[in-house]
Amino acid sequence: MRNNNRFLCFLLIILIFSTVITVFAEEEALRFNDVSNNHWAYEDVHELRRLDITEGIGNNEFGIGKPIKRNEFVTFLIKLMGLETHVPEEGSFDDNMNINAWYFGPIETALQHSIIHNDDANFRPEDPITREEMAIMIVRALGYDSLAKQLNAYERPFLDVDDNHGYIAIAKELGIVGGVGNNLFDPKATALREHAAAMMMRMYRKLNQPITELHGFYAIQSYSQRYMIEDLNSVSFGWSRFEYDDVANNIILNTTRKNNNVFAFPEGYEELVNYSKEKETSTQLMIFADNSTIIVEDAKIGFIEYMLKDAETRSQAIEMILEVIQPIEYLGNSIYFDGIVIDFEEMRREELSQSFNLFLQELRKELNQYNQKLYVALHPKRKPGEPYFDGYDYRTIGKIADKIILMAHDYNATKLTYEEMDRGYTTTPLTPILDIYYALKEITDKETGVEDINKIYIQLSFDSVQWKLKDGKVINEYAYRPTYEMIQKRLLDDVNIKYSYTLESPYVEFFNDVDETTNIVWYEDSRSITAKIKIAKLFGIQGLSFWRLGNIPDYSEPEDKNIYLDVWNTVLERIK
Repeated sequence: MRNNNRFLCFLLIILIFSTVITVFAEEEALRFNDVSNNHWAYEDVHELRRLDITEGIGNNEFGIGKPIKRNEFVTFLIKLMGLETHVPEEGSFDDNMNINAWYFGPIETALQHSIIHNDDANFRPEDPITREEMAIMIVRALGYDSLAKQLNAYERPFLDVDDNHGYIAIAKELGIVGGVGNNLFDPKATALREHAAAMMMRMYRKLNQPITELHGFYAIQSYSQRYMIEDLNSVSFGWSRFEYDDVANNIILNTTRKNNNVFAFPEGYEELVNYSKEKETSTQLMIFADNSTIIVEDAKIGFIEYMLKDAETRSQAIEMILEVIQPIEYLGNSIYFDGIVIDFEEMRREELSQSFNLFLQELRKELNQYNQKLYVALHPKRKPGEPYFDGYDYRTIGKIADKIILMAHDYNATKLTYEEMDRGYTTTPLTPILDIYYALKEITDKETGVEDINKIYIQLSFDSVQWKLKDGKVINEYAYRPTYEMIQKRLLDDVNIKYSYTLESPYVEFFNDVDETTNIVWYEDSRSITAKIKIAKLFGIQGLSFWRLGNIPDYSEPEDKNIYLDVWNTVLERIK
């Protein structure tokens, strides 16, 4: 028996040794002879090879230090994007007519997918590609041609970039391209093969990084989608709101239905918290407040400004928070929240920002004693020239909080001016991709944004706006807000479902026979949500937050028509 054991051990050692040799041999076979182990692009170059994008220039050489031609770059790019090669009967450029040329199909495929345009008669396949041309093709491959054109009006990413600002700005902000020093890009310089490999692999890794965390709010008629909690990593219950008691002249944390408070503890809330615990979903209590104007001693002041103005009132607020998150007994067990979400909205000015920082620091200190998490919801910054709620110090808050929830939604108009109504203005998307881009750009800014981007959730919200028109004029000053159940029923009818790829937003147009109005409804669907998830991933964001359960479109697609309201299923597919 002992001899048998020795023999088995010997066989196991041989097997392990042979496996190591095989793996080592395979790795050696994948290495290009001209790429040294300590070359800065070593990993990028060989990852391209492992992905079967390139076998180099021959003789097991990658061509390190050599310029990359336009036809080579296009071929790499369409392979990396997984595009099926398109081979038409005739070429689209005067210098791409040879159907037997190895680059014929890749060039035509790139044209078919708008990675390149045929504005010129020639493609110049054998010309070395420039740094600018690489950036443009990559941005178009990502589907951001329209976004780049919109950004041309706002961005100048480098001092020496005079054209195609938007394309290079996107590539820079996504971390795909970098400068050459002194805020210069050298756009017309010839690109080397290793530069192309590095840019492509940066793009590839960002596109393929997973969404690792899902967070959702449970508030205001959420019970119907209680089942979604088991798919969440964390859930926050919207059951409390800070208010000003103008009789007692002090602040209160309202958890009841008094004062028309929609953020109240519901009957049987213990069961919901316990259910979340059973599903191993982290639980937080949302603490809401807004900076609406109150009257204190005959003077007007924002409520949050009043609450955070001095150490005494901040301390009172913190004590109220600590009291409401104390453990409770339920079915013989002690249940508790794992943390809180501070959702203080509509704050402006640096002075209030500093007071908010102090409040969060003091709250963090107290929560640490109870091993409680701190989430903070923040308003997004806007594109240049547009006002926004600027009372949030992203950098400091990012250091204090465990998680940051970026409320990048509700960009749409809910009220039109009379002039807008008269000219039939109805272009009011909920979340235009340009605004989402700027929100993500600012929250991830290396100098002023949240330093640890793994803390950031981008929040997805599900609102809607509807405008009615007669004789080409809008007749409702304030937008109607149909539910998604109403929208789903409407989409199942014979209506004109449209999608703006410029805005990355769906809308539907239909005629109402009852009141004889043309109707335009803007909403969210699986396509617009996918677009937001994609751009968030490209900025390095790996967490999603949902406002709110009970309002997330979760409908099965009919067999005879695509209505794209299978949003929840789409999200779950995207995180696999």
